[in-house]
Amino acid sequence: MTGDPTADGAALRLLLASGELDARQRALETLAALPVAAAGAMVDDAIAADLVATLASARRSEQRRAAEILAPLLVCSTPLRTALHEALAAADARLRWGAAYTLGRGLPAGPELWPAARETLALDDGDQRWAAAELACAVARAHPAVLAEIRAALRAESATLRKMCLYCLRDLGVADTGNAARELLADPDGGVRLAALSAVARTAPGSADAHLTAARLTPLLDGDPDPGVRRAVAATLGKLGVTTAAVLDGLRAAAASADPSLARAARTARAALVTAA
Repeated sequence: MTGDPTADGAALRLLLASGELDARQRALETLAALPVAAAGAMVDDAIAADLVATLASARRSEQRRAAEILAPLLVCSTPLRTALHEALAAADARLRWGAAYTLGRGLPAGPELWPAARETLALDDGDQRWAAAELACAVARAHPAVLAEIRAALRAESATLRKMCLYCLRDLGVADTGNAARELLADPDGGVRLAALSAVARTAPGSADAHLTAARLTPLLDGDPDPGVRRAVAATLGKLGVTTAAVLDGLRAAAASADPSLARAARTARAALVTAA
């Protein structure tokens, strides 16, 4: 940088507008090397538009790096904030997510970020899904209407979305998560059932809620069609602190299973319950 704002802005604009990956990266790293106030002062409407366009990159590493560089500038760049909010309605889903992610990193997460987070929660890309879950939780903590949207998404057609919203409710520590998760123990998708088990595993041991959960889980030790889910059921029962005859007998039977992983999980769970009793 020359120190001449006009010349520096023109040079930055040329790099960003080139369309070349290396040039865009040089432009971003140039901004990252400057003090935040100086970098923010360089961003006019045209530069902001070009910067935001980098968030649509098909390369996840470039998209994430762009977000890391742009997020700190939001406090001092009105053009960048405006361009990012406009990008939330862009035709390109990657740009919508990139904009939401950047805004969530740089400013308090508002409800306008939820639509992009919701659609990203349903993607195959696990890294993006978990980043979206973190953002969705941040929004829901401050905006109860979004928490209601997360609950509503438990009935979504997408199994991936149902699964991720269960994890969001689990991480938010929502009081009625146990009720919602118990209902989804019968979901047709094994991944959703595993998420439901992860949620009910946080039930207070020995509580009335734990007893309700244990009663629902015990038949699944040999009744769930997925071996991985059956193993998770055994492990979850070991955490609930419920030592009724039905639970202990169910675990004893599972400990004799031909599935060595299930047998091991059942023995460990039963031993933990008996020791704690």
